[in-house]
Amino acid sequence: MEEKDYLNQVAKEHFGIPYLFPYQRLTISNILDCAADPVENNPAQIVILPTGAGKSLCFMLPALLTQGITLIIFPLLSLMADQKRRLDSAGIPSLILRGGLFKEEREQAFDRIRNGEVKIVIANPEILLAPGVLEKVKQGNIFHVVIDEAHTVSQWGDTFRSAYLQLGQIVANLKPKVTTAFTATASAEILDRFAEIIFGGIQPNIIRADPDRPNIRYDAHPYLSKDAALLKAVQEAEKPLIVFCSSREGTEITARRLKKHLKGQEVWFYHAGLTREEKKKIEEKFFVSADGVLVATCAYGMGVDKSNIRTVIHADLPSSAEAYLQESGRGGRDRKQAYAVALVPFVPEQQPEPGTPDARRRMELYHIFTAPECRRKALLHILEHESQLCTGCDVCDRKIKVPEGLFEILDLVCRNNRHITAQKVSYILKGNLSPENIQKGLYRSKSWGLLSHWDEKEIQEALHMLTQGNYIKITYNKKLCINVEKRVALQDIM
Repeated sequence: MEEKDYLNQVAKEHFGIPYLFPYQRLTISNILDCAADPVENNPAQIVILPTGAGKSLCFMLPALLTQGITLIIFPLLSLMADQKRRLDSAGIPSLILRGGLFKEEREQAFDRIRNGEVKIVIANPEILLAPGVLEKVKQGNIFHVVIDEAHTVSQWGDTFRSAYLQLGQIVANLKPKVTTAFTATASAEILDRFAEIIFGGIQPNIIRADPDRPNIRYDAHPYLSKDAALLKAVQEAEKPLIVFCSSREGTEITARRLKKHLKGQEVWFYHAGLTREEKKKIEEKFFVSADGVLVATCAYGMGVDKSNIRTVIHADLPSSAEAYLQESGRGGRDRKQAYAVALVPFVPEQQPEPGTPDARRRMELYHIFTAPECRRKALLHILEHESQLCTGCDVCDRKIKVPEGLFEILDLVCRNNRHITAQKVSYILKGNLSPENIQKGLYRSKSWGLLSHWDEKEIQEALHMLTQGNYIKITYNKKLCINVEKRVALQDIM
C-alpha cells in the first residue's frame, strides 16, 4: 500500500489544498526540524515568495503540528484582521494583540496565551513594545516568530515605523526556536538589512521561489498630463482595479475625480488616515466587487486576499522596484491574466539628491519604465533573477505607447511656429467655443477639438512639460516655437 505524504495530508484535511509546492515544503520542513532539534538546525530563515504563492500555509500548517505558539508580526491592522478570518475559517484558535483593546480584553488575551489556549497570536511591533506586553507574551510558549511583509523593515523602519528597527530585540527577548521573515521581493541589499535588524547578524537560510508572475503583463504609459492619462487608463482597463497613489490627499482627490467621470462606477479611496471602521467597510465592499475601482496608498493590499484584481495602475511610482513588484503583485492572485500599468512622465521629473540609496532605487525604477528594454527582465534583474521568457510587456510585444496629446500639440505648434500662444493652443485643442474664439476663426484650424476630452488645464500641463523638456520653446513675445532637433528625434515614434 502506498504511504501517504503526511504534510500533504494535513494540508488537504485542514486547508483543502491538494499538494504543497517545493518551496512551501522546504519552509515547513525547516520549521519542523527546528522543533525537533533546535541546536542542530538554523533558527533563522528568510522566505521570498511572490504574492499569491501560498505564504500563509508556510506558518499555519506548522502551527498545527508543533507544541507552542506561533507569533505573527504584521505591519497593518487590515492585514491582521484578514489573517484572523483565514485562521477562523481553518479552525485554528488565534487572537489579535493590538492597540485600542480594553483592559479586560487585553488581560483575557494574556490569559489565553499563558494557558496555551491559542496556536497563533497576531500582533504588530508597536503593541509588542508597549510597557509590559512582551513580558506577558513570554509567559506563553512562543515557538515560532513570523515577520510577515518583511520588506517594511527597511522601507518603513528608517522613516515612520521605528518599531521595526527593534524587531531583533523582540526576537532576542522571546527566544523562539525559529524565526521566519516572509517577503514577496528582496534584493541582496535588503536581505543584508533583514539579517542585520532581525537576526542580529546570524546568516539565515534563504528560500527563494521564482519571483516572476507570468500572468501579469507590465506596461508603461508615458504621459503629458497625468490626470488625463489616468482617466483613460482606468476607462480602458479590466476591473476590479486598484490605483496606487503616493499620498493620502492624492488618493482622495483622484477618487473624487474618477467618480465624477466614471458615471455609475463604484470608486473608493483607502489610506492610513481612515478610521478602522471606514477601512473595514471599504475592504468588505471592494472584496466582493466584480468591477470596482479602489484608489489607495500602500496601506492597502499587503496580504489582503482579493484574488480577482485584474489591473493595478500606479499613478505614482513607488520608492523602488521591490515595492513596485509588491504592489503590482496584488493583481492576478487567481493566476488569471492581470495587468500592471505604470504611469510615467514623458519628461523626467526632478530626481532626489543623487548618491543616496533612495535616489538610486527611484532612478532605477524610472529607468525601467522609460528604457526600450523588457520591463519584466529589468524588474527581475533588480532581484538578481534572470527571466528566460517574457510572457507580456509593452516592449517585447512592440506596443510601446506614445503620450496622448504629443502629436496634436507639436503638430499645431509646428504649423503656427512663432505665431501662436499657449493659451490659443489650449483653446483650439479643447475646442473652446467662446464668442471671442469664434470671432477669431480658431474653429477653422484642423486641430480644433482634437483634445476636447481634456480639460484646458491638462493641455496647459502638457505644454509646460514639453517646455520643460525643451521640445517647445517660448519666444520673447510669449509665442511658441518648435525645437527642431527634438522634433527630428521624435519622428520614429510619431
